[in-house]
Amino acid sequence: MRRNREQLAWVILLASFFVCIGLTVATPLIIRWFIFYSTVGQQATLEVQQAPLSVTWAGRGQPVSVAEDRGEVPERTIVATNSTSGRLVIRTPQSDGAFIAAVQIYEGTEVRLASARSPRFPASRLPHKIALEVQAGRVRIGVPGDGGRSTLVEVCTPQGMVILTEGEYEVKVNDTTVEATVRDGQATVIGDAGPPVLFGPTERAVVGDGQSIERQAAPRNLIVNGDFQAPLEDGWIKSNEQEEAPPGSVDIVTDGGWRVADFYRDGRDHSEVSIRQKINYDVRDFTSLELHLALKIKEQSIPVCGTLGSECPIMVRIEYKDAHGAVREWLQGFYWLPDTGASEEPNPLVCKTCSTRNPHIKVPQDTWYAYLSPNLIPLLSQDGRAPTTIRAITIYASGHAYHAMIADVELTGQE
Repeated sequence: MRRNREQLAWVILLASFFVCIGLTVATPLIIRWFIFYSTVGQQATLEVQQAPLSVTWAGRGQPVSVAEDRGEVPERTIVATNSTSGRLVIRTPQSDGAFIAAVQIYEGTEVRLASARSPRFPASRLPHKIALEVQAGRVRIGVPGDGGRSTLVEVCTPQGMVILTEGEYEVKVNDTTVEATVRDGQATVIGDAGPPVLFGPTERAVVGDGQSIERQAAPRNLIVNGDFQAPLEDGWIKSNEQEEAPPGSVDIVTDGGWRVADFYRDGRDHSEVSIRQKINYDVRDFTSLELHLALKIKEQSIPVCGTLGSECPIMVRIEYKDAHGAVREWLQGFYWLPDTGASEEPNPLVCKTCSTRNPHIKVPQDTWYAYLSPNLIPLLSQDGRAPTTIRAITIYASGHAYHAMIADVELTGQE
């Protein structure tokens, strides 16, 4: 009996010893793992640009119609568009909420925010990581990063995966292929067959079902300094017209981590401030030409675009030559303030004094809106005269009081 007690005592003593040793070793390792490898969810918000969006919230089986911006978008949320559009904005989980990625969702697209995680503690060397699933459609992804920590965005498609670092990218998915275009940065493309392939700026990856990855040239961008990373004078010429003081202004500022051109004026008479870039590029070999820009209209005092439809808070004008050598122009205006007055003749939705009368586009107030034009080659082919040379592009703000911004200006052509 006494011997059994001694054996039990030794067992308890040894077990306590090994438990003590295990805790001594394991506790720092667990703490170290928690500090370096644990993650927390990022802050994701959904901006509605053209309502309504079809949103399936995480854990809910039925989609709902969303017409207003939403904060605190959880992981596993699905956003789908028909003839609508929106943007997912993702920020760090810290109180300052540094902007780390934006996902522009064009019409006819379905995107699932699979995960959005960041390291819990600053000591961790893990990157910010975002996982998206794009089943169909077109997205544009901007990854500025937060300066002190890298960011990785994984885009999963039916044909393969695209891994993005800091930069600007576009991903298009259809029934048979996925196209990943690198505007700036580096992308690693992983298909069903073959090893991963690295793509750099101005390159495009094309991946089909069970096929190898094809490398192609990205569409040619005719705009210089359209992201405004350089001073405005690099590529752009400022111009200012007003009847009385104060004059309007256009300067490069930072908005939510974006470098943007900011148009501002507070007055009570007509004013117009513009930036213009000479291009002079032969486009006779182009099969397509698309204009892309992001814009935000914070304030405007004149409903729509004025009594003649020519005073828009943002107007884009493209000057070009046709096959007969005639100089022509194409214009597109944007506004947010509708004409709700009781006048018999409300302000027109087209520019009455312009040579082209595209309907002005209404955008939400104080929300970034991504504009992507249709193929401009047929639209510029007036009277059967195809465009031969793009001469210049002008972006201007006009009216009495206005405050508007533009970013990511691109005029891309595919030969």
